[in-house]
Amino acid sequence: MKVKRYEAPTLQEAVRSVKDDLGLDAVILQTRKFTKGGIFGLMGKEMVEVLAGIEEEGEPRLASAQQARPVSAPRAATGSYAAAAKRPAQDQAHNSNASGANGSQGEDLKSELRELRSILKSYMAQKPVSPDSVKPYPAIFGDIYLQLIENDVEIPVAQEIIKSLNEAVPEEDQENSRAVMGYLHRHLMRLLKASGGIQLTPGSPKTVVFIGPTGVGKTTTIAKLATLFQLAKRKKVGLITADTYRIAAVEQLKVYGDILDVPVKVVYNGEDMTRALHMFSDRDIIFIDTAGRSHRDTSKLQDLRDILSPHFPLEIHLVLNTSTRFKDMVDIADNFRILPYNNVIFTKLDEASSFGNILNIITKFNVGVSYLCYGQSVPEQIRAASYDLLVDLTMGKSLEKTFGVRLN
Repeated sequence: MKVKRYEAPTLQEAVRSVKDDLGLDAVILQTRKFTKGGIFGLMGKEMVEVLAGIEEEGEPRLASAQQARPVSAPRAATGSYAAAAKRPAQDQAHNSNASGANGSQGEDLKSELRELRSILKSYMAQKPVSPDSVKPYPAIFGDIYLQLIENDVEIPVAQEIIKSLNEAVPEEDQENSRAVMGYLHRHLMRLLKASGGIQLTPGSPKTVVFIGPTGVGKTTTIAKLATLFQLAKRKKVGLITADTYRIAAVEQLKVYGDILDVPVKVVYNGEDMTRALHMFSDRDIIFIDTAGRSHRDTSKLQDLRDILSPHFPLEIHLVLNTSTRFKDMVDIADNFRILPYNNVIFTKLDEASSFGNILNIITKFNVGVSYLCYGQSVPEQIRAASYDLLVDLTMGKSLEKTFGVRLN
């Protein structure tokens, strides 16, 4: 493939240059904004860079527009996911590795990318996502692909979904929106992993540890779950906090303990942890809060492991803020692997503009999602993850419709 870079003051002008130079068969691979000229980044001119490519002679040919079925207008997705297609497009450069790109610049591209939506739809209807096949994709596959990308599903993941759909859906059903959506739903349920929340073990206390960086909502999540198990499920709960770096966190957990009439123990080292767990041996479930750690501070993560490791195996949940950039999520999830977690809790869904990173993390780290949190209210705004909830979020369904609640 021949790849070229184009610079212009606006995205529209850059795309026009691509079209004039490479023709209608060109593929836009990446976009980003940057500042050109100036001194130390000041007084420079804001520009848009587009990375585009086209197949060269001798490479496998994709299906041409003449071979594809005529598409006079993009076919809209129907059913419960149709509304997602109308959401503003997320800047694809937001998740790229291009240097100089950042979140604020990505936001500026949203409105311009909306104008390219119809072009991308037509392109998806006329060409396969992958050059492995010469079979044209129907328009509805293009709609699905765009919904996934707009919801910040990583491009390789979205491409694989479309490829799998193309292989799974019989040709006679590929123009049937309801049938295609049914296949999509079943395929996403195979990709996604919902652990369905914490399951108690009869006859012995279940010990659950919450880990993650600072500010993701670990303590609030524990308060929600403690309330759920203590009041709604009538279970005996014990609370342990190893978050001695923040006085407020200890006091917050003690307040929740007083309200729920649940004992709270503060631990500073491994010996304290052993004593606290022994004292709570009559409990049905024990929640352990940990200090927020920078995922780059490996020594502190090792200290936490040293405190917990004598009591392995434990049920460990990594808590992630849904609105965190995917690149940072990957760094966090990777570095916290020093602790053997198998479940992820996604918090602050109400602060996120997209939910594709849930699928991205599941597929990259092969972990299950245990809970979804979408607000600060204790204990209402938490749900055990289910496959249906995860599918709806992956396809960009609103929180109100997904959870059947009204968010203020």
